Amino acid sequence: MAYTGNKIAYFRKKNGLTQDDIREEVYKHTGKKFRQGTISSWENGKTAPDMDILSVLASILRVNVDDLYDKPEPKSEDIMTADLIRFKDGLAQAQELFAQMKKEEAYHHMEELCTAMLKKMNAISGSYEKAQAQLRAVREITRL
Repeated sequence: MAYTGNKIAYFRKKNGLTQDDIREEVYKHTGKKFRQGTISSWENGKTAPDMDILSVLASILRVNVDDLYDKPEPKSEDIMTADLIRFKDGLAQAQELFAQMKKEEAYHHMEELCTAMLKKMNAISGSYEKAQAQLRAVREITRL
């Protein structure tokens, strides 16, 4: 997981805090003083806070430490390829059942396959909507 400083800025602004507020709160919790530009440097990704400071930041920002990191996502091409192979195999099984005159069984197999395909399509749609929401959040941050 990669640390992303812009998440500090996002959560700081979301909580209505300034960089000075963060600096003061970190000092209250740790006794460590930071220069005025340190928080900006963290937010711009030029430097990263130590892990102990990161956990204090997370507490101040009312988030989990994990929320300050980018979570690796599986490659969408790999996921789609695996899904397509699974659907292709499912269609082949249904064709085999039809060839064996097991129409009722083939029908149920196709029904399950279609249900799985619809769930996958809904998940893709949800991912798209999530990406749109993240884009709106980024636009909001850049306006603040």
